[in-house]
Amino acid sequence: MDDPEQEPIREKIDSQLASIYGYNDFIATNLRRAEDLTVFAEKHFMKDGPSPIRDDILRAAVVFLHATLEDFLRYIGSKYIPSGSEDVLNKISLIGSSDVLRPEKFLLGKLAKHRDKTVDQLITESVEAHLDKRSFSNTTDISQLLDSVGVPSTEVEAYYPSISELMARRHEIAHKGDLKGTFNQKGERDPAPIEASKVTEWGATVIEFTATVVAYKLEKGVGV
Repeated sequence: MDDPEQEPIREKIDSQLASIYGYNDFIATNLRRAEDLTVFAEKHFMKDGPSPIRDDILRAAVVFLHATLEDFLRYIGSKYIPSGSEDVLNKISLIGSSDVLRPEKFLLGKLAKHRDKTVDQLITESVEAHLDKRSFSNTTDISQLLDSVGVPSTEVEAYYPSISELMARRHEIAHKGDLKGTFNQKGERDPAPIEASKVTEWGATVIEFTATVVAYKLEKGVGV
């Protein structure tokens, strides 16, 4: 016969497993895209000598990795910020404000269009609108988000050097085409070199970082 005293333990384990599976499903698509591109670049192009197409494939993988990281941070924020403290919520603008990234005081009339919503619904929608507009371009941004969801940055600081490299490279790719600042003999700028091994390293960092955040929340008894 089943032991009734074990039931709460089983329920907690089932809840934690569901959280882990949900987290894995959430980030799996972009991680798989980044990995597939990296493997393809390594297998189908010569490693020695220049290969512009191979390098552009690796750059696309970098963009997907950064998207995975940002998407995960927004996901964690949307899960925990709505139930945060007054100080945490004071940093979030009311949905529909002129600038969702800058909290501001509002007149009572601003709530008129939200009459049919509960307070919890309004808070959740405001948080999601805020996160949709927010980008993460450095580890300070990450630390601020983690602080708002109750995860000490000390838990993940070991990953920050690698994450900083990933973020910096993604910025160069997305905003400057990953081109060098100097001109070649043809008067053109060559793309900066990129290695598959480095992209693979960044991918491993993203996986370990997100897993560490999830593990911390589970250890505290809070599912994701």
